[in-house]
Amino acid sequence: MATSFKVKAPAKINLGLTITCRRQDGFHELESVMQQVSLADTLLFEPLQGTGWHFFCTDPDLCEPDNLAARAAALLEEKAGKSLPGVKLTLYKNIPVEAGLAGGSADCAAALAGLNRFWNLGFDLAALQDLGLRLGSDVPYCLQGGTALAGGRGEKLEKLPPLPFFWVVLVLPAGLRMSTAAVYKNLDKNEMGEPALTPLVKAIRAGNRDKIIEWLGSGFTNTLETASVPGADLLQETKRELESRGLQPVLSGSGPALFMLMEDYKQARKAARMAGEANCRAYLCWTL
Repeated sequence: MATSFKVKAPAKINLGLTITCRRQDGFHELESVMQQVSLADTLLFEPLQGTGWHFFCTDPDLCEPDNLAARAAALLEEKAGKSLPGVKLTLYKNIPVEAGLAGGSADCAAALAGLNRFWNLGFDLAALQDLGLRLGSDVPYCLQGGTALAGGRGEKLEKLPPLPFFWVVLVLPAGLRMSTAAVYKNLDKNEMGEPALTPLVKAIRAGNRDKIIEWLGSGFTNTLETASVPGADLLQETKRELESRGLQPVLSGSGPALFMLMEDYKQARKAARMAGEANCRAYLCWTL
């Protein structure tokens, strides 16, 4: 019988995100520089008597069959087409929900990778990414990890050199959640194609920390920031409040999570404390 093991599911931030157009299938074409950070969920895989799988999450609201980790288990079981050893999946949730940090996609990727190992199915990375794309646009990236330039829906991935080490301060306005579907639906179509990510990608390829920070401080790093949805005003107020304190918050994904890259630990701790004073939840982590 297989032994128990754990798989980390790291959160993702978008260092830059550009929506280029809306596709006929309803999805959007995008370009994005994606980066994993140390804030992570954990999936525990434990053998069970008999066959099949059982899913449990430490957040009771996420124990439903439509949880992406549970859907990943169902999809792999269907793909295997045979009876599989019993396994219990326990998801220990740390990444905030509906925050633009790809927490659900990260859990899905961890479930695919972990069950592929537990059940000894032998799928390679490309096969798992193809399966993952059925469940979420960010899942292929979460399976690959690291620093990457994404295109298409997010599934066309080009590895970039690892980002220089930065402390990361994640900031969430208290009680604010934003629907990804609503954000994409209501973005300002006049802003599609902006911002241009070439300077950011060039800075990452050169390992130029100063140019990376300079680009992030340019004022517009994410097309989705133009969306007019409930909560957008509060998000912008929070961003302005942090900027008034000398910080450079940047929107990740569809939000509402903001992030800041810091080179110095004391500076990062101070920024996290300032975010708390601005009625936000703050998470101090680092780039992977």
